[in-house]
Amino acid sequence: MKVKITYHIMPWEIDFALISFMQLKKSKYYIDPEVNVKITAVLNMSDYLINWDNTKLPKELFKQKFKDLGALLIDYEYEPIIIEGDKLYGILDMQKASYELDVDYYINITQDMYFSETLLASMIEATKYIKNKYFVITPEIYKMWDHTWDEITNEKYLDIPYENWDKADIFDIRYDLKTDNGEMSLYPIQRSKWAWWLDLYSKAFYEDFAPVQEDMVGYGAWDWYTLMLTEHAKSKGADFQQYLLKGQTIFEYPIGPLKARGFTGYYKDYFDIKVGAPEQRKTFESKMQQYLNEGIKHLYDKGILK
Repeated sequence: MKVKITYHIMPWEIDFALISFMQLKKSKYYIDPEVNVKITAVLNMSDYLINWDNTKLPKELFKQKFKDLGALLIDYEYEPIIIEGDKLYGILDMQKASYELDVDYYINITQDMYFSETLLASMIEATKYIKNKYFVITPEIYKMWDHTWDEITNEKYLDIPYENWDKADIFDIRYDLKTDNGEMSLYPIQRSKWAWWLDLYSKAFYEDFAPVQEDMVGYGAWDWYTLMLTEHAKSKGADFQQYLLKGQTIFEYPIGPLKARGFTGYYKDYFDIKVGAPEQRKTFESKMQQYLNEGIKHLYDKGILK
């Protein structure tokens, strides 16, 4: 079995990458040695969004730190990539370049997410019990701002008012997870919900069911697109299922003590981020119906829908 993990890192996120890579280092002790895990980490230094001539911190600071962080991942097959030049580059471009013939499962990790050192091993082990060809495994999360997230929220946090979702301390959540003696379980959920935080995708889903379309470039809500696509496909009888891994909770570090500045604010103060750069999310969302129509057509063309 081969699992590929991908990261897209902006320079000001480099310290979150350090924390995440440390968790990966600890995770290796729990992963079956017969499983080959490849980690591809992309540091996005493109001039498209950043005016480096007017930025007070040098490129070399981030490039060297990124290279040094690789020492934490020597137990894996590790591929560090640094993107430079003046062209638009984002998560969607990274996804399109990530497909590999010998990979069985893909995991995207957002570097500011807390996850336990046993999560990756648990997710990989869970794949052995799934019969669907197209599937996604998602860990539980803390309370979010509206009811649409309740589907994947840890039940101990469901009674928290929606308006208090960002008042928690990530270290309290971590402590709850560490001291919870409950067993893990894999639970099929009715309505698709994930956010490109830390999900495991089957190869067939990631490459064949919902690949990034050719004209999807830079940044955009691929997660939102795939949620709508899977809901439509399920209504037509497609063999897709999302599973919730209960007993493992992830959430963002920038709540609690890191909420005010995180690990990004004091870097961004010294960056000249180009004001005229297109707002990629808005551009992507303006084409959402077009993308969805094309995605549905793709499912019929591939024979996934009849």
